[in-house]
Amino acid sequence: MRRLAYGLGALALAYSSGFGLFIAEVPNRSAQDQTRTDAIVVLTGGRQRLSTGLKLQAQGLAKQVFISGVNPDVEPEELAGFGPNGKAQIDCCVILGYAAANTLGNAAETAAWAKATGVRSIRLVTAAYHMPRSLFELKRAAPGLAVIPHPVFPPGFPEGSWMRAGGLTLLVSEYHKLLRAWARSIVSLGEA
Repeated sequence: MRRLAYGLGALALAYSSGFGLFIAEVPNRSAQDQTRTDAIVVLTGGRQRLSTGLKLQAQGLAKQVFISGVNPDVEPEELAGFGPNGKAQIDCCVILGYAAANTLGNAAETAAWAKATGVRSIRLVTAAYHMPRSLFELKRAAPGLAVIPHPVFPPGFPEGSWMRAGGLTLLVSEYHKLLRAWARSIVSLGEA
């Protein structure tokens, strides 16, 4: 019985320590880095991500925007209202990726697109809570790709406010998803 108690205690300590490390990795401020990249990559999941990516492109931080995980029913013209330069910006500078259905798919789709187009650096736009897992998956899929994280903060969770009601639940859920991604990577290493 004592071994079981020690084992459960060690497991609880590992889980809570890992969660603490995860919390430390979740950005709590907007990106200040104004370095130009070859492209801006937006992972779908909210209007704010898309409008931020298009605004960054309009500011000259990259020539093109790749949007990963777009619903197959979405036409490029439908996105014109999200950017500061309307349809002209969509026509000249936006590439839609329709293949991804989740974060793992976003990483694979982005890696394949970057390789096919010669893109070597990106600015990654996604929700702050989603950034650690997105970076983990992307680094596995495209280890040579330089990535500048550019977090956005969903409505109700302004910068630095993750511990509000609802924020902790969201972070725990995302931590569990990161643990599954980490476990999947360990299993795939064993199969190689």
